[in-house]
Order: sequence, then C-alpha cells, then structure tokens
Amino acid sequence: MHIRKVISANQLRACRRFLVQDPIANVLPLGDLYTPLLQVSDVYSAVKGNQVVGVCAIYRAYPMPSIVFGAAESEVKQHLVQKAVSEVSSEFISLCQPNDAIFFKEHSPILHSHSEYQMVADPPRNIDCGHVKVEKVGRDDLELLSKFYANHQAEAWVPIQFEAGPYYCVKHDSKIVSAAGVHLVTPRIAQLGNIVTDEAYRNRDFATACTNILAADLASKGRTVSLFVRMDNTPAIHIYEKLGFSKARKIAFLVMRKSGA
Repeated sequence: MHIRKVISANQLRACRRFLVQDPIANVLPLGDLYTPLLQVSDVYSAVKGNQVVGVCAIYRAYPMPSIVFGAAESEVKQHLVQKAVSEVSSEFISLCQPNDAIFFKEHSPILHSHSEYQMVADPPRNIDCGHVKVEKVGRDDLELLSKFYANHQAEAWVPIQFEAGPYYCVKHDSKIVSAAGVHLVTPRIAQLGNIVTDEAYRNRDFATACTNILAADLASKGRTVSLFVRMDNTPAIHIYEKLGFSKARKIAFLVMRKSGA
C-alpha cells in the first residue's frame, strides 16, 4: 500500500468511486472532491495494487485546516492520518467516528472535543411554514450573508461555500435574521450547514422554514440530505426530526495540535 496525493482527473474519479459506495459515512471527504471545495482541499488516496482503498482530505478554507477521511480498514486510516498530520503546521480539526480518534492521538494531543449526531433525511418531510417568507440568497446578498454570519460567530462559514449550493434566508428591515445553507453538495448527497437565527427572532419557525425549503430543493434533484448537530442541542434536533431527519451515527469533533508544533 502507498499513499499518494491526488493530482489527476483519473485519480480523482477513482477516489469518488470509492467514497460513493457509502456516501453517508463518507460525506465530508466526498464533498472535498467536488468544486468549489476541491479548490481549497488537498486529497490523498491509499492505493493497493491499482485499487483505491482509502481517501483523506485536508480542507484549508477555515482558519484551522480540517482533516477528514472515509470509511476504510484501520491500517489504511492510520497511514492516511499520519500523512495528513505531516502536511499541517499547527492546530487543526477533524470530524470522525468516535473510535477513529485513536488514529490522531499518537501524533496530536486533543485540545477540545465534543459529540455530534449525523442526521439524514432521504427524503426530507415537507411541512407547512407558509406564514414565514423565505428568500433564496442571491449573489447580490453575499456580503449581507457574510456580515450576518460574522455577527453570529458562525465558525463554519466561509464565502466559498456559497458556491457549493443554495442558501435561503428570512429578512427583517432588509437585514438577514435567519439563514440556512450547505457545506457541500455532490451528485449523491448534500451536507447542510450554517443554520443560524438571530436570538431576537427565535421561536418564530424561521430556521425551520429556511431548512425546510433548502432540504426540499436539494432532495428534488435526487440527493440524500445530511447534517451534523451537537448532541446537546435538543431544540435543533427536534426541528430536524420534524423535517424528517433521523440520527444515523455519532461524530466526534476534535480540535488538535500537531505534536512538536
């Protein structure tokens, strides 16, 4: 087995074929293999013979790079993580299955961690939120959207994600007060993210309405819809369950520092 950086179109297609065998478990590395995220990601594959047996991606759009890897045998994951950690300089994050945190520990002390659920809707349930006026965010509103997320410390937002797929919002007095969008979109699965409502406008079904329309839009094109939510965020979990999402698996969110950095 050897680890190689993915640089050719053929290598990229082989990695996508490997990951799409389980698009739910592999949603994050799979998304990094499609534009626009591919523009800011380094992708590595583990190869035995001529077969891809594992894929890892380093997403570099956030202040701290994010290392994610797909389902694979333990030995493959170990080698992919070792390679990825060698390619970052200091602190980084990862979202992985809880048992997979062990692959980082010999290289990186964990500074912070919390637990999340991956929730999946296939298809989502459409509910009536007709009393809420939801708008699709246009390119002219991108600066307004970025300001909204900056004001609410939305750490997972970077403007390049607007290029990945749709964002929907609710406005009041020409300001965005609630929004929902995507982290990534692939032909098979989309990952929702940046679902935020201003505190002064909560409990009015704004987030529910934005997420409802967003999920329906993505599902109408044949995609499974996925999202991550903190396990202790009971109100959000309740909203997602109303929209037809169910808990698929547990996720560990890790913040780490490279040993010696």
